[in-house]
Amino acid sequence: MTEASEIMQKINIDTTMRTNRTKYYLRDLLDEVKSSRKIDNSKKTVAYIKKDRDRFSVLCDEVKFYFTNMKIGVDDLERQKKAIIGYPEEVAYYKDRIKEYLKSNNLLKEEYPAWYSNLENAVFHELFGLAGIAEWYEAKTDALKFSSSAKIIGENIYFMLNGVMTLMPQKISSDRRDQLRRALLSNDHRVRLDNDVPDIEMFSGERIKIFNENVTRKNSDCIIFRKFPVRDYSFEQQITLGTYPKDILNFCKAMAKIGFNMAFTGAVRTSKTTQLATWLSYEDPSKEGIIIETRAEIPFKEILPTAPILPLLIDNDEKLEHVRASIMRSDADWIICAEARSGTMFEIALKGASVGTRRCKFTAHFNTPFDFPYEFAKEIVRVYGGNVNDEAINVAKAYTINLHFINYPNNISKKRLEGIYVFEYRADTYEIYIHTICKYDVLNDYWSFNYKITDDMERIGKEENYEAFKEMCAELEMLAEKYPMDKNSAKSLRPFYSRSGGNK
Repeated sequence: MTEASEIMQKINIDTTMRTNRTKYYLRDLLDEVKSSRKIDNSKKTVAYIKKDRDRFSVLCDEVKFYFTNMKIGVDDLERQKKAIIGYPEEVAYYKDRIKEYLKSNNLLKEEYPAWYSNLENAVFHELFGLAGIAEWYEAKTDALKFSSSAKIIGENIYFMLNGVMTLMPQKISSDRRDQLRRALLSNDHRVRLDNDVPDIEMFSGERIKIFNENVTRKNSDCIIFRKFPVRDYSFEQQITLGTYPKDILNFCKAMAKIGFNMAFTGAVRTSKTTQLATWLSYEDPSKEGIIIETRAEIPFKEILPTAPILPLLIDNDEKLEHVRASIMRSDADWIICAEARSGTMFEIALKGASVGTRRCKFTAHFNTPFDFPYEFAKEIVRVYGGNVNDEAINVAKAYTINLHFINYPNNISKKRLEGIYVFEYRADTYEIYIHTICKYDVLNDYWSFNYKITDDMERIGKEENYEAFKEMCAELEMLAEKYPMDKNSAKSLRPFYSRSGGNK
């Protein structure tokens, strides 16, 4: 008979007999079997378990057995689900119950894995919480505070530490992963449990993408956690983090007051949403706005708590197309399109900014800022038809500023403003010009500036806030003198898609 069989035989005793016996622990049964079995190998007793980890596992089994024998109703199941998602009240409920059990059974001094902060926290996360991900979620260390992502791939757990995805010592079993997936999915009624690649979010805002077993190799199912480490949405914080150059503060504040329509572009995980939220935090809270998102990412309640904002959470193009006309007919002062991916979202972003509305913003995955108008237009034409070059002109007329971001080389936890680009459409020649007014030098971790103010920028400045416009011009002139841009980078570019029409 195997060791496991002996343990199960002792556990599966008749219930009526068990009620007449002294309270027992699974640990006692395990120790009893271990001490009674020996292998003749130089007459040494062989221990069949790893002391620390297995004792903790047995302790978790005891607590699980305790909860299983409690009366479980609908309310309790809902409480368990919310505890895994991270609702504070439910988390506190289970931690208190666990602590009571440990105290009443003289188990408060038991050992637990080093990646947990205390014993009751360890037992909670093993049974109801985030298991080995809890260390990343709670972010007790400086490295974890600035860790933007964590992954579960099969039984392995990885944390982004100092810009490197690092394998952690803790593991997570298949059953525990399944429990975690079901709890995460059940939190959002819009997500089907049979969805192979769902997107969801935690109570505190962490974004989660799940790749179920139907789309991965065996035992390689994946859960990806992403969070926004930066919660201080200010230009000062961005400068402190090194994302923006140190002398750009007054220039940014002045430009925010003017309210140019702006795009925030870059690759995945380049802080586009954080940058959009930062600029949004400087908006007038009395103005009405619309935020369109596929997932709730922009913390507008934190940065503009009193502003009259209509938050639309629309996760597919069919729904987005259905409300598109209503959005266009709204009386909002500005429209934000977060994470533009489809032609429908791009079309809303363009139309919203084309009707004279200021302060429109959106984020998109563009790697080359000079191709921005063309790539933007191409997404719209793919869905609605039309001419790409004509739509590119509409884009250049609607959006004035593009802030492009990259990851700092060899450390993707750090972000850098790669450049600030100004779009100019010249109606007399039907041409688009793109001007670089700020440029980042990757090799030297250094920014340079170029003084260029277009006629369109001046017109908008006079209409919106002329004092702020004059301050912006003065700051840009100072930056260009202090950190001059080389002539090649400062040269205005007429991109390829603008050269086929008009005068050459």
